[in-house]
Amino acid sequence: MTALRRMHGELGLSLKELEGRLPASRSSLSRYLRGQSLPDERLLVQWGTLSFTAEDRLPELVTLLHRATEAEAAIAAADGPMASGAASPAPEEAPEGSSEDRPSRRRLRLALAAVGTVAVIGGATAGVIALRSSDDGSSPGGAAGSSPLGNARITVYNAEKTCQHKRVRECSLGLAEDPYQAYRPSNIVGRAWHGDALRADCRIANGVTVTDEAGGHSSMWFRVAKDGKRMWVPGIRIRQDQVQYSTLPNCPD
Repeated sequence: MTALRRMHGELGLSLKELEGRLPASRSSLSRYLRGQSLPDERLLVQWGTLSFTAEDRLPELVTLLHRATEAEAAIAAADGPMASGAASPAPEEAPEGSSEDRPSRRRLRLALAAVGTVAVIGGATAGVIALRSSDDGSSPGGAAGSSPLGNARITVYNAEKTCQHKRVRECSLGLAEDPYQAYRPSNIVGRAWHGDALRADCRIANGVTVTDEAGGHSSMWFRVAKDGKRMWVPGIRIRQDQVQYSTLPNCPD
């Protein structure tokens, strides 16, 4: 759900903080952000109200939610009696992670894709809501049969003007080992400077929130390769036009 990810980035709240403001658990919020399930209308409205820039888009978002829900139901019905018969056993009869829950997730992705072409979010032009699955057990290497990773050039951005033309340690920006841990020296495994070009293969929207020197904040992170290692750069430390129009897929779990 591109709209939810954008609202989440605008809020700059971690999932733990968001859980305290919305009637939903962290795991549920994570599933909504990954496009693995749909929120109900009440939760969507509350979520949008938290984001001041999203309030004026709520009618559009609610309409998109209705269309996605209807499309999901239509696709499920088109699967025929076999699909309806598979839903009748009690939940404990289907082992966790079994293939039975995968068709429902595929149906949800198809439903979201079906309504994605009419979405106009945040002043952007109409585009397809492209959801990349991260729940199929794919490996980070993108082996055959798994969801492919992306490959995009991103540019490091330092909001501190006095550091934009200096390559000294005091002006470097840390690259983290774990985007879900506190962004502090113990989590820094690499460094980059304003204007550096990095290669990213995927992103997440629910990492630790990072605030820059200008007061901007975001919980989006990009996974990059540097010095032969995988590291993470905060989205707030990347040129914002590249963040806004990024087509990189979600990172595998």
